[in-house]
Amino acid sequence: MRPCIRSSSLFAIVALASFANVPSLHAFSWFQAGSVNVVWPGAQSIRYLSPSTFPPGSETDVLILESMVLWNIVPGSVFEYSYIRNDQDYPIDNFDGFSDTAAVPAEDLDPGVLGVTFLVNSGAAWFDMDMVFSDFPEGVGYTLATNPTCDVVAAPIPDGGFSFLLVAVHEMGHALGLGHEPIGNEPAGFNWFVTTMNPRYPSGGPIGDQNIVETHADDRNGVRFLYPASGPSNPPVRDLANADFTAGPVLGKAIPVFFTPAIVYPGDLLTVRSVIENFGITNEFTISQGFYLSTDETITTSDTDLGALLWDLAYGDGFDFDVDIDMPADMAAGTYYLGSIMDDLNQIAETFEDNNTVVYCEPLIVGQRVPEFGNLGADLAVCGQPYSSDAPTVTLPLNMAPITWSLDNPEPGMTINPMTGAISWPAPVPSPFQYRIFVRATNGAGSVTKDIFIGVTGAPPQLSPIANATIAPCDGAYVGPTPQLTNPTCMAPVLNWSFVGSPPPGMTIDNGTGVVSWNDPIPSLSPYTIGVRATNAQGNGTVSWQLTVAGGDLTGDSQIDVADIVPFVDILLGQAPTDQAADMNCDGFVDGRDVGGFVASLIGE
Repeated sequence: MRPCIRSSSLFAIVALASFANVPSLHAFSWFQAGSVNVVWPGAQSIRYLSPSTFPPGSETDVLILESMVLWNIVPGSVFEYSYIRNDQDYPIDNFDGFSDTAAVPAEDLDPGVLGVTFLVNSGAAWFDMDMVFSDFPEGVGYTLATNPTCDVVAAPIPDGGFSFLLVAVHEMGHALGLGHEPIGNEPAGFNWFVTTMNPRYPSGGPIGDQNIVETHADDRNGVRFLYPASGPSNPPVRDLANADFTAGPVLGKAIPVFFTPAIVYPGDLLTVRSVIENFGITNEFTISQGFYLSTDETITTSDTDLGALLWDLAYGDGFDFDVDIDMPADMAAGTYYLGSIMDDLNQIAETFEDNNTVVYCEPLIVGQRVPEFGNLGADLAVCGQPYSSDAPTVTLPLNMAPITWSLDNPEPGMTINPMTGAISWPAPVPSPFQYRIFVRATNGAGSVTKDIFIGVTGAPPQLSPIANATIAPCDGAYVGPTPQLTNPTCMAPVLNWSFVGSPPPGMTIDNGTGVVSWNDPIPSLSPYTIGVRATNAQGNGTVSWQLTVAGGDLTGDSQIDVADIVPFVDILLGQAPTDQAADMNCDGFVDGRDVGGFVASLIGE
């Protein structure tokens, strides 16, 4: 028989021995003569390596030996490959009893064939299994990487060539007696599983984030079935694996595990394909499989936790499944890497821990949503007082950032913080109507506007200071200055003017202007304090000043005392110019008739 692995087309089996067929049990397939399984006597097979194809120590030599070792170390099986290095190349004879291994010109093989193993049995025992590889398949050749990446299945042909190690491991599976899985005659829609013995390249693909090439659970079950180990394994092998490849839409062709859609947004549902396997020979229960999101290609439990599944994995079991994951409610837009970790809680002491993590080949794009923020409503500013609004509340602050804030129709002097969206207006101007201001938020996904209504009220009155004043009793009526608002634009109109406290007898105020009048000022040894209140719709404001009615104060110190006697006498005797403050009876002259009034003021009567 001639099982082969192909890059694109379905395989064909050509009989070289008439007694072979390929039954199927569970999933793996094998060959029988009649009803007897065909196996290697003693569970051993010797490969004869072509010296030109596999020069000792060369990359191809190392990889072909590794492909044999991967079948030798399957726990629970006693099968063992060994090899002999021929001294020279030779023509391959499929019936000479030597299991030759060599490369042949690509044109000697059918189109699309990467490798072929010619199987010849003698009854229930294998007699000769010659293995040939295309020397330069599909015009691209091979990659000799020990750890092939997802690029090994890049369309339309693998990037850098086909993985020689994957092809060799597949052919070595044939050479110990395993057939293809699926066989190839299954009905449409047949549910198959990723295995090393899948008939189409990459035949199972590498395992985990280290891209380790290993035989899959189904293949291990097959070699254990044909070459079972006797007695218990000591110690038992515990090994859980997370596969990079899954069953694709084309029968027998594995594809990288994937997720849909490729672009998600916070809160969206992400559907993730995953393949997990038990490579060991023990049953494992309640195993946690965590899913994580990372900003780099290294997936660890410190990355964003998307959730976990709990599994019971029987000896030799595996699952290919989809899981729906709710994305976090808010997350920054950008490029992420999705990953899965078997036994992420590290509860199982495994023989091999380096095949538990998978990072998906394609990055996950978290899209950015157009800014969305809460209604701004209405606010109130006070004329003449600096105004500052609250910052808008963004519904998805992580995802929608960075946002640039701007105003479509600012009033003079009005600005907005481009980073926070808070509006500032150092000098609001009153208006009988509310200002309707459009606030715009812009990010990489677009922009949106919402309006805020800002009303500007007048300010409570603030009055400019009024200077103190001094008058003489004979100056006539006192009329005070007109009080002035510090900011008439914001504080007018004043609805009423009034006194603060009780004014002196006879003093009045104009309720419309705030002007104070006093027709008959009364002299006093101490100044009068005059307080005026202005009232508008927003509140009150006051101002006060002192008024001195100083009859007999000839020194100008706002009081009558002994210091004023000498100046009064000098004026009375004509030795000093007349001062109106000395005219105590207000007759226009300073004479003896003023002495009584002066003395009365001096002694406080």
